[in-house]
Amino acid sequence: MKSLNLNEILPCINGVVIRNGPPPVLEKVITQKKKLRNGSLFFCLDRNLNETDFHKAFPPCVIISDRVGKLKNIKGDVTIVKVNNIKGAYRSFLQCYRSLFDIPVIAITGTSGKTTTKEMIRHILSSRYKVKATLGNYNLFRSNASVLANFEEETDYAVFEFGIGKTGNLERCGRYFGPYSALITGIGADHIERFGSTDKYVAEKLKILTGVGKNGFTFLNADCPNTSQALNTLDTVNPVWFGLGDKADYKGEDIRFSAHSMEFTLRHKENSYQVSIPGYGIHNVYNSIAAIAVTHVHGFDILSAIDRLKSFRHLRRHLEVKKGLNGSTLIDDTWNINSNSVQAALSVLQEVSKGRHSIAVLGKISELGIEEKSEHKKIAGMVVKSQPSVLITIGQTAATIGKEALQLGMNSENIHMCKQSQEAFELLKRLAGPQSVILVKASMRESFRKLLRDLKG
Repeated sequence: MKSLNLNEILPCINGVVIRNGPPPVLEKVITQKKKLRNGSLFFCLDRNLNETDFHKAFPPCVIISDRVGKLKNIKGDVTIVKVNNIKGAYRSFLQCYRSLFDIPVIAITGTSGKTTTKEMIRHILSSRYKVKATLGNYNLFRSNASVLANFEEETDYAVFEFGIGKTGNLERCGRYFGPYSALITGIGADHIERFGSTDKYVAEKLKILTGVGKNGFTFLNADCPNTSQALNTLDTVNPVWFGLGDKADYKGEDIRFSAHSMEFTLRHKENSYQVSIPGYGIHNVYNSIAAIAVTHVHGFDILSAIDRLKSFRHLRRHLEVKKGLNGSTLIDDTWNINSNSVQAALSVLQEVSKGRHSIAVLGKISELGIEEKSEHKKIAGMVVKSQPSVLITIGQTAATIGKEALQLGMNSENIHMCKQSQEAFELLKRLAGPQSVILVKASMRESFRKLLRDLKG
């Protein structure tokens, strides 16, 4: 963290020192006791601390709490600060601390592609700069707050990934992490159950724009109809567009699947560039174009960004291609699932199989509310269009995909609606072989871990 002393922090959080320990050099901001170290500034958000937590002496640190009575028997060289409300104090600290850094911050949201695009941007920038970024897929407020709270003097850039979680989350992110430049990868159907309708979900995603600073930029997917339509209501936004259509300022064309990579031509203004990125899928073309656009606008030259992406490594369980059961090829895409990512995964299955025996194993999409049935029917249309040899669904909800695929003309002999993942595995043992390509597409919440272990075994 940036070098601070306690007296600088107290006015920001409206805190009062009720116990003085030796003044430590504050080195790290934490919100969990298990991470307590010498020099920690500990915002005690944990309401479950009790006497058993205080048997051992604490290292020299500062503890901020609104329940200081629980800390009366604490041992060690500890400074204790009382505040009226610990959550409010922590957020006030974040706001003050953010204001100490005049660095470019990039905030990312979207229905799919958030993490990969964030990691691509981080990968490009980190070749020259010190970058702080959201860890993996941990995109909720508290996880991102721990990244912000530990910005350092040497930090040059920050890249955050924001999930929406619930109403108001992105407005709150704008308040505490802004000002920033914002990137929306695209907006499909997801979390409808939480927000009531697709329109409300889209409106919630657009609230990331509340944190865009006067010197910040907005990057939007030119081919996403939900984004384009919603943007018509926002007169003040002048976005940088990326995509495959003519509207895009950074445009991809002539897309080709190659051995373990995607190749395409990137056009920007009057210039064209040849791009090759590891991994499969048109969605990764979008992700890479977005990453190049963001880094280029922030001063990174396009050729260097393209060259850096050649060494990018994708995250686990994101269209991960492995050796599978009975010599088959297995595509593990079980981190998350929504209609956009299903379409991307099916296109990859179609390209990787290239006429071989292809098997699509699909789980359900959660939190769709009143749109649950229609979204699963939409996926059935994607399946029929991509023409896998076999469709296997797992669970009652996902069975809607199989039933609709049958109605759309897919051969009933090639549709299997399994109740449990073990039933699907027994079926795959018979169907899989060296000429088979198996896609497993599901959510991390219902990722069929045992099924995947067995298929990789």
